[in-house]
Amino acid sequence: MKRPSVLRRTGTGVRAAVAGAVAALLVCGGVAAADTATPTVGSVRAGHEPYNLDFLKKQINTYYAGHKDSTGHYRIGADSQWGKDVTAIAAKAQAYLAQRLAHHRPAVPAIMLDIDDTSISTYPVNADFDFGGGADASAADKKADTDNTYPVIRPVLRLAQWAHAHGVKVVFITGRHDEDTAISRNQLAGLGYPIDGLYLRPRSNPPVYLPCGTTCTAIPFKSNTRKYLEQSQGYDFIEAIGDQVSDYAGGYDDRGFKLPNPMYDIP
Repeated sequence: MKRPSVLRRTGTGVRAAVAGAVAALLVCGGVAAADTATPTVGSVRAGHEPYNLDFLKKQINTYYAGHKDSTGHYRIGADSQWGKDVTAIAAKAQAYLAQRLAHHRPAVPAIMLDIDDTSISTYPVNADFDFGGGADASAADKKADTDNTYPVIRPVLRLAQWAHAHGVKVVFITGRHDEDTAISRNQLAGLGYPIDGLYLRPRSNPPVYLPCGTTCTAIPFKSNTRKYLEQSQGYDFIEAIGDQVSDYAGGYDDRGFKLPNPMYDIP
């Protein structure tokens, strides 16, 4: 799902998003909650004091092994814990898909992929702007999408290519709005993703299968789109993969796989 902290998404702002999403970081990174922030010597933390936002940002950067390149922009480290966690989850998703194809193959097997922080990582721009969003961050994000400079999430790319090679439809359903359809298609194709379907939220003239029209939030938009494809095309979504629970909640997929994303939360 497209991130609310950087760009054209809805949300409550990055401070709430980072604090609300840190649980995913703690679980995926293997960090105990009691160790998330180390007060200075002699300091005392109140019993119900939230973790300090600056500590959380540092921990997120550590999770991605984030570092600045020669131009001063953030990059994901080659040996990040985030990368290891993504690789492990993608492997589980491929193993489940292979098992289903071997033993209970549907007539038209399909998988659903989200785009942002599922197929490509938006960490670099989020980190560049200190996870704070704003107009400049939105412009940088738009340029990264258009120029296709966001890093591909390679374990997911390999999964998509494997699925396509084994006769599985690869369908992208994203919270991006439909004015970004051409950019999104070029971005995905340029990275090597097979695209059997690409569905973005409508700004106007919503299709009849979306009862929520142009006001759809993540769950009804994605689940109703899967329902439509199941009923109109015969697709059987063996799995749906995203960085948010809302990417696969709502039904019309057999199993959901969540990739780690400690940067924001989209309910």
